[in-house]
Amino acid sequence: MSEDRDDPPDRSAPAKTYPFPYSRTNPPATPGGFKDLGVTPLARQLGLTVEQTNGHWCSRCQGIWFGYTLEAECPVCGNRKG
Repeated sequence: MSEDRDDPPDRSAPAKTYPFPYSRTNPPATPGGFKDLGVTPLARQLGLTVEQTNGHWCSRCQGIWFGYTLEAECPVCGNRKG
């Protein structure tokens, strides 16, 4: 009988990770905090409180907008790339 089983993974080697593009974009340091781009219309329509929204960085506007977790479009400029 031949052995066709895969060898177990080597746990001593570091795992390779591939980050999702723009998933964690660090905003540049700005004096006086960040530029608040407001809350999205969908978040307002759903009646979400501030605690229920997530902040999303817009590199084009250089600010943070707040909305539903799965939203991806800046309410100011329409940018979808973080």
